[in-house]
Amino acid sequence: MDRLTPMIRNLDTECSRILDRFSPVIGAPVQPDYTTDTRNAGFMVSRLILAYALPESLHSGKQEVLSVILETLDYLRRNRRPSGCFDLITCNFDTAPDTAFTLNQLSDVYAVLSESDAILPKLPGLEEIRTRLLELIERGGEGILSGGFHTPNHRWAISAALKEAARLCNRTDFDRCARRYLCEGLDINADGEFAERSAGTYNVVNDEQMIRLYLLSGNTHYLDAARSNLTMMLHYFEPDGSIFTLNSTRQDFGHKIYPAGYFILYLLTGYLSHDPTFAAWANRMWEFCDRAHITPYGLPWLLRFPELQNYVRDLKPDPAVLERYSRLYASSGIARWRRGDLTCTALQNRPDFLHVMHHGLALTLAIYSNVCDKRNFMADLIVMTEKGCHLSCRMDSWYYLPFDGNGPTTCDWWAMDNARNRRRQIRDALTTDIDVEVEEDGVCLHFRWSGLAGVPIRLEFGFSPGHVRGSQFYLEGEAGKALTVTGGCLEVTDDTHGRLTLDPAFGEHNLASRMGGAYPLQPDRFTVLMTTCSPAEKTVRIGTSALFPPTLP
Repeated sequence: MDRLTPMIRNLDTECSRILDRFSPVIGAPVQPDYTTDTRNAGFMVSRLILAYALPESLHSGKQEVLSVILETLDYLRRNRRPSGCFDLITCNFDTAPDTAFTLNQLSDVYAVLSESDAILPKLPGLEEIRTRLLELIERGGEGILSGGFHTPNHRWAISAALKEAARLCNRTDFDRCARRYLCEGLDINADGEFAERSAGTYNVVNDEQMIRLYLLSGNTHYLDAARSNLTMMLHYFEPDGSIFTLNSTRQDFGHKIYPAGYFILYLLTGYLSHDPTFAAWANRMWEFCDRAHITPYGLPWLLRFPELQNYVRDLKPDPAVLERYSRLYASSGIARWRRGDLTCTALQNRPDFLHVMHHGLALTLAIYSNVCDKRNFMADLIVMTEKGCHLSCRMDSWYYLPFDGNGPTTCDWWAMDNARNRRRQIRDALTTDIDVEVEEDGVCLHFRWSGLAGVPIRLEFGFSPGHVRGSQFYLEGEAGKALTVTGGCLEVTDDTHGRLTLDPAFGEHNLASRMGGAYPLQPDRFTVLMTTCSPAEKTVRIGTSALFPPTLP
C-alpha cells in the first residue's frame, strides 16, 4: 500500500477564481455555490502549494500554478479582517476558531517547505511563499488573541494554532493565550468521548488537535486523550466501513461518512506512543476508504514524518477487535454490538432507538405510540443484560387541573407558568419494555406493552431501499414508500449482499395518523409497519439467513 502517491494525485488545482481586476476579491477561489471566503481560500491554497512544490505532483513547478498561489495569498492578505482573522461566510465572521483551523493548514505547509529540503526541488517562488505564509500566520495569531470561540473543540484548535504560531514567530503572548484555554481541562470522559459527541466529524478535529498539542508541548496527557477517543471509535465502524453517526450531536448526524480523517490519526498516535499494533489500525482505515473509493487525508503529516510512509504498512491488527464486541457507553446513551457483518445499536432518549446493519443494508426501528404529549417510544435507560440489553419507557396519560386558590395572576395562557405551577392529574400510564437479544446471525426483540389499554401501537421498520419478499409477494422497496403487514414473514436484500428478515410479522390495524412532533417516516427508507394495541406481548426476530429460495417460485 503506497500511502503517499494517491494522496499527491488527489491534490486538485482546478478551481474557478475571480479574475476581474476591478473586483475587491480578485484572486479568490470560487466555491461550487459561487461564494468566496478567506477561511476556505486558506485551505485551498495549502493544497495548491503542495501541488506546486512536490516533485511527484503533476503540477510541480508549473508557472501558472505559482501565479494562482501568489494571487490567492494576496487575496488572503487583502481580505482578512483588520484583526488578522478570516471569515467563514456560512456562519462565522472575523472568526478566531476558523482562523485557527486555517492557520493549522498554513503552518503544516510552512513546515513542509521549511523542513523538507531533501525531497523538494529548488523551485521559483518557494521562498516568497514561505515569507507570505509566515506573515499570514503571525497576523492570524494576533487576531486569535483578541477573539473568542463558540464550541468546545474550538478551544483546542485555537490552542494548537497559537502554540505553533508562538514557535514560528517567537511570540510569548501567543503561548500565554494558549495556556489560558488549556487550563480549562479537556472535555473528554472515561469512555473516551468528547463533549460534542461527533464520531463523523469533531472526533477527528479533536484528536488531531490533541496530537498537535502533544507535539508542541511534550505533554502526554494530550496524546493519551487522542488514544482514548480512537480506542472508543473502534466500536463505531459499520460492516461497510462507514462510521455510525446517528448518536452525534453535531452536523454529521445521520451522514454516511468513511474514515478518511482517521487514517492518519491512528498512524500518528500509534507511532508517537510507540505502539505499532495501535498504529496498524490505520491500515484498516485505508481499506475502508479504498472500498468506498475515497483517498484518506494526512499528506502534510506524511511529508513532515517521512518514516510514517512505511511504518507498520503490512501489519494487520486483530480483526476481532472491530468485528466482535458488546459495549455500553452509558454517558453517551449508546450500546453497540458487532457480530461479523452484523451490527446492532441501541440508543437512549431517541425515537429511532434501534439500528441494525448487515453488510450495507440498514434498518432503523421506531415505535409510534401516542399518549398525550409523547409520540414515540424513547428509552429512559439502557441496561445491559447477559444476551443484550433491556429498554423501557413510561408514557403518562395526564391532564392539567385548575389552579388552586384564586387562580393565575394573568389570563394570558402563554404567560402562565403551567409546567411548574399547575397541578397534573395522571389517569394511567403506558409502559413499554423491550428486551434486545443479540445473536450470532440476528437480533431477537421481545416487546411488552402494559398499563393503559387501547393505545394503538405501530412498529416502523425503516429499511434502506432493497428487494422485499413475503410468502405471497415480491416488490421493490422504494425510498419514501411504506407497507403494512398482517402476518407471515419478510426478507429484504440489497446489492451489498445484505439481508435482513422480520419473523413473524403481525398487524391488527392500519391507523396512519401522526401527531405533530412524531418521528417521521424516513424519506430515504422503505418502511414496513407492524401494528397492535396495548396491552400486548410480541416477539420479532431480525435475522440474516434466507427465509425463501433464491428464485421466485
